[in-house]
Amino acid sequence: MKSWDFCRSITSVQILVALGVENGVKQLALLQNTGLDQQSLDNPETEVEASTEMTVVRNLLRELPDMGGLGLYAGERYHLSAYGIWGFALASSPTARKAVELSQTYQELTFVFSGFTVKEQGDYASLVFDNSDVPADVALFSIEREIHAAMLILRELAGPQLGPEWVTFQHARPPHADLYEKCFRGRVEFSAPRNELIFPRRLMDEPRAVGNVATASLLDKQCSELVAKRIARKGISGKVRDSLLRQRPMTMDMELVAESLCMTSRTLRRKLEAESTSFRQLVDEIRMTLAEEMLTGTRLSVEQIAERLCYADASSFSQAFKRMSGKTPGVLRKQGRSLSV
Repeated sequence: MKSWDFCRSITSVQILVALGVENGVKQLALLQNTGLDQQSLDNPETEVEASTEMTVVRNLLRELPDMGGLGLYAGERYHLSAYGIWGFALASSPTARKAVELSQTYQELTFVFSGFTVKEQGDYASLVFDNSDVPADVALFSIEREIHAAMLILRELAGPQLGPEWVTFQHARPPHADLYEKCFRGRVEFSAPRNELIFPRRLMDEPRAVGNVATASLLDKQCSELVAKRIARKGISGKVRDSLLRQRPMTMDMELVAESLCMTSRTLRRKLEAESTSFRQLVDEIRMTLAEEMLTGTRLSVEQIAERLCYADASSFSQAFKRMSGKTPGVLRKQGRSLSV
C-alpha cells in the first residue's frame, strides 16, 4: 500500500471542484470517472478513496493545462477548518510540537499524497515531504499543494512568531516561479535535496495562548476513533455505509441496501460477518456520526435529530446516543459549542 492510499473526507474534492469551477471548468468534467454525483459531493459524510481524489486532480490538470501553479492555488484553500476533527485537534494543541506530533500520527485524516516527517537540527526544525511514490503526472501538483497548505497551517499555529519562511523543492525552477514568491513570504529554493518546510526550532515548544491540554487530549482520542472507523469501513462495509448515506429518507432498510448492491440480504449478512461487522453495527455507527455532526454543527433540536435519524422519539435517541458514546446529546452539544468559541 502506498503511503497516500487511504480513505479521506469529501472536503478536499469539494475544494478542488470549486477551484476548477471558479476558473470556468464544468463540474461534470471535474467529476469524470469518479463515480461521484451532486448528491455525494454535497453530503459532508461522503468519504472517497485516494484514487478518486487523484482522478479529480487529473481532471483539473487536464481542463486547465495552461494554468501554472495549480497546486499552489489549491493549497491556499486548505486551512485548519477544512480538516474537521484533525484541524480542531491541531488548533487546540498547547504547543506546536504537540500539533506536529498529532499531524504525523493522524496523517490518514488529511488529504495528502506527499507524506511528511519531522527533522530537528541545530536552530531549525523542518517538515520533510516525500512524494517519491506519487504518480509523475500529479507529483508537482501534490508537492505544491501539500507544502503551501502546511505553511498556512504553520502560520495559523505560530502566528507572527513564524517570521520569514524558508521552503525548498526538489523540482527545477518552474515557469511560474514568481507565484512561489507570492505564496511564500521568505526564501524559496529549487533543485534542492529535499522538499522541505523549515522554521525556527524554538517555536516547537513555545506555549500557545489558544491551546488547551484537556481539549487536545479529547480530540486526540476522537481522531484515533475516526481512523479506526475508516479502516473498518473498507470492502463491503464501505459500500453498505455509502448506500445508507445516500438513502433519502433514511430508512436503514437492509433489504433495500442489499438490492442496491445486487445481492440478497442473506449474502450481505454473510459478507459483513466475514468483515467482523453487521448491518446493525454500521447503522449505529452512521447514526452516531450524523448525530454528532447535527448536535455540534446545527441548531436542530434533539427531537428533530431523532426524527431525521429514524428513532421513535427523542427519548429513544437520547438513550441510544448515551449507550454508544457514553455521554448525553446535551453534553456533546455543549462541548461542540465550547470548541467553536
